[in-house]
Amino acid sequence: MKSTLLSLTLGLAGLSNAIHLPVQRVRPRSTGSTLMSKPKGEAGLGDTDNIMYTAEVKVGGTSYTLQLDTGSSDLWFAPVQNYNKTFASAKKYENLQVNLTYGTGWAAGAVAQMDVQFAGFSITNQSFLYIEELSQWDIDFEQQYPLYQGIAGLSFDTLSQINKVVLNNSRETWGRSLMSNIFLTDPSTPNHIAFFLDRTGDLNNTDTGYFDIGTYAPGYERVANQPKFDVFTGFESEDLQWNVLVHGISINDKKQILKTTVVADKDVGLTNVPPKGTISALMDTGTSAAEIPEQAFHELYKAMGGVLVKGASVYVVPCLAQANVEFTIGNVTVSVHPLDLTDVQVDDFGTGQNLTFCTSVYGPASYEGADNDIILGDAFLRNVYAVYNYGDFVKTESGLNTSSPFIQVLPLTNFTAASEEFKVARAKALAGLPPQLDVKTVNDPTPKPVKSTGSKNGTSGTNSSTALSAMALGNGWFNTSESDSLKTLASLAPVALGLLGASVGLLVILIAVVGYGLLQLRKQGSTRTAAYVSVPLRGEQHVEYKDGGATRYDTPFRG
Repeated sequence: MKSTLLSLTLGLAGLSNAIHLPVQRVRPRSTGSTLMSKPKGEAGLGDTDNIMYTAEVKVGGTSYTLQLDTGSSDLWFAPVQNYNKTFASAKKYENLQVNLTYGTGWAAGAVAQMDVQFAGFSITNQSFLYIEELSQWDIDFEQQYPLYQGIAGLSFDTLSQINKVVLNNSRETWGRSLMSNIFLTDPSTPNHIAFFLDRTGDLNNTDTGYFDIGTYAPGYERVANQPKFDVFTGFESEDLQWNVLVHGISINDKKQILKTTVVADKDVGLTNVPPKGTISALMDTGTSAAEIPEQAFHELYKAMGGVLVKGASVYVVPCLAQANVEFTIGNVTVSVHPLDLTDVQVDDFGTGQNLTFCTSVYGPASYEGADNDIILGDAFLRNVYAVYNYGDFVKTESGLNTSSPFIQVLPLTNFTAASEEFKVARAKALAGLPPQLDVKTVNDPTPKPVKSTGSKNGTSGTNSSTALSAMALGNGWFNTSESDSLKTLASLAPVALGLLGASVGLLVILIAVVGYGLLQLRKQGSTRTAAYVSVPLRGEQHVEYKDGGATRYDTPFRG
C-alpha cells in the first residue's frame, strides 16, 4: 500500500477545462491525465505485487503520493515525518471524529480543512481526515514502504463519512470530497474521470497508463460514443458506489448462470436488487484483483487444470494454462487477458528447493450486506478504458446529482491476440525460473516438481502452506471470509502516478505483461513524450491490500 515519492512540478495555476496525465506502472487528470506507475521487487525473486495506482497531491508545500480509489470517497494523508509541521495551518474540528474502515486497515481522527493541489487544481479548504490513529496493518505497511502516503477516494459524496459527519452536525456542505470540489470549483470541467491501466511484459519493470479528469487519453476518445451504463444503487437513500449491472459472464464460451446475492433489507434502506439474470459489480481501482461469483470462480480455475489449496479459496494452476473469460455489461462484451488470470510465484515448500507455480488472481465473492455482488478491480480494469461520469452536481446539497451518474467502458483486449501474447510472455518468464510445481501435488506433505521441466533450481523459500494461506487471507479469500474527445486541452499536468506492488508473502510474482515495451502504451495510446518515474520497492509485505466487497466505507472502526 506504499508508493514512492515522485518529484513533480504542478505549475498549473489557473488551469481550466480538462487535463490529461500520463501514467506509469513500475515493477505495479483536474481536467486532465496523470502519470501512473507500479513498482515490483528488485530482483528476479520479488514479492507478490498488489497493484496500487497512485497520484501526487500537494498540501502544505509537501507532495504526498496517494492511492486513487474509486471504491471510497474520503481523503487522508499518512502521518509521515513532519506531519504536524505540514498540517500546522490545518483547521481541525475535534468534535467531528471520523473512523474509516477499509477491506484492509483503518484510519481514525478529526475532520480538518486545508488548501490542497491535485492535478493542476487548487482547492481551498478541502476537507480531509487528520490522522490521530492508524491500524497496525497500515503502520506495518508504512514501515515496509515509507512512501505510501494515504488515500484519495474518488467515489460519491454520499459514500463519504467525512461529508456525512459534517452534514449531520452542521447541515453544511463543506465536507465534500476532493472530486466534488474540483468539479464545483471549475464548472467548465466535464464531470468525469477515466482510467487506462496498461500492462507490458512479465519481465518488464514498467507499465504505462493514464488517469484523466474531464478529458480522454489520446487515442481513446471514441469511448465517448460507448453506451452509458447507469450507476446501480440498491439503497433508497441514493447512497452511491461505482456499481454497474453485469448481464453476462462466459468461460470458454460457456455462459454462467447469474443470480444476485443482494438481499433487500428495509431496516438499512436496501430496497432495490439487481434484475433477474444480472448482478451488481463495483468498478474498483482500489482492489488489485477481482471477485466473481463462487461457482464461476471454481469453474474458471478447474477448467485451467487448477487444484484448490486446502483451507483457502486459492487455486494453484499450471503456469501455461489460459482461459477465455468474457464479461458482458449491457451490450458491451469485455475479454480478459490471460495474463490477468494468474500470477507467477516461487516457493520452496519447506524443502530448500524452489519451485515455480501460478495462483488464481480472481477470487470468489461473498455477500455481506452491500449492494454489489462482485468486484471488478484492476485485473478487470486493465482490459478496458473506463470512464466514471459523476452526473451534474447540485452546489447546495453536497454529493447529490440532478442527473444519474454513469460508467462507459471501451474494450481493449482481443482474446486471439492476447492468447498469443500470453504464450510468449509466460514462456519467457518461466525460462529463467526454478522447476515448475506439479499442481496435483500442491496439497501433499512434500509438493513435487513436474518431471523434466529443464528449468534452473532455486535455493531458498518459506513454508508453502503458510505462504499460500497468507496470500488467501490477504485477498480476503480464506474460507472463513470482508468505488467526443475534448477539442481543447488546456494544459498537460505532469502529475505522477505510482502503481505500487505489495508483497503477499510469496517470494515471486511476475505480473505478466506483454509486448509493448517499457514506457510505451498500446497502439491506440498517446505518442506524446512523458516523464515516467520509477517506483522501487523495498522489503516484503505479507498482507495484500484490497477493498472488501462487502465493506461499507462509511462503517466506523470504533463505536
